[in-house]
Amino acid sequence: MMFNFLLGIWVAVGIVIGFLMPPARDLSQSTAMYFHVPMAISMLTAFAVSAWHGAKWLRFRQPQSDALSLSFAEVGAFFGLIATATGSVWARANWGAYWSWDPQQVGIVATLLTYGALFALRGAVEDDGKKRDLWAVYAILGCLSAIFFTYIFRRLMPSLHPNDTLTTSSKIYRVALWFNVVAYIMVTCKVALLRTQLENARENLKELKWNMS
Repeated sequence: MMFNFLLGIWVAVGIVIGFLMPPARDLSQSTAMYFHVPMAISMLTAFAVSAWHGAKWLRFRQPQSDALSLSFAEVGAFFGLIATATGSVWARANWGAYWSWDPQQVGIVATLLTYGALFALRGAVEDDGKKRDLWAVYAILGCLSAIFFTYIFRRLMPSLHPNDTLTTSSKIYRVALWFNVVAYIMVTCKVALLRTQLENARENLKELKWNMS
């Protein structure tokens, strides 16, 4: 309970910081960036953790690993949607349009479509063992895809997104941004662990019904 309270305070302070900070270098308005960038980084973190637990399922065959992999992927996808929305606000403020087919915008949408396909695939397979095996393999591939589309793809072609803002802006800007990044990564983990509890409960209920039938 104390952790939840402190985390809530941390996130609230981060929101205030985001609205009070002046624009970063090369940006006319950067308020949305204090939410867009942390959400995008949290998304990638969640996908990486999902892939890690997918690999653990393939190695140790523990249902908890599968539940964690699914939960982190779902939370990552949700945060990716928020990152896309806040990124559009950021783009409108700095470049005059919500959508401009920028490689970063295209990349994050491609990432979300990839995970949408993974969720659909998991839902289409009825056998639990096969479903978990397929999910684990594609969760690993999905993470690699996310890294490519959101980090490498935009560096292969012209992009409106500044590549060196994090390293060339003032120290106070970087501290404020990473303050929010850490906050939202902790929120990601907290929500994913709660989702894992729900998934475990669902599996336990499913097993109970099976034993009673």
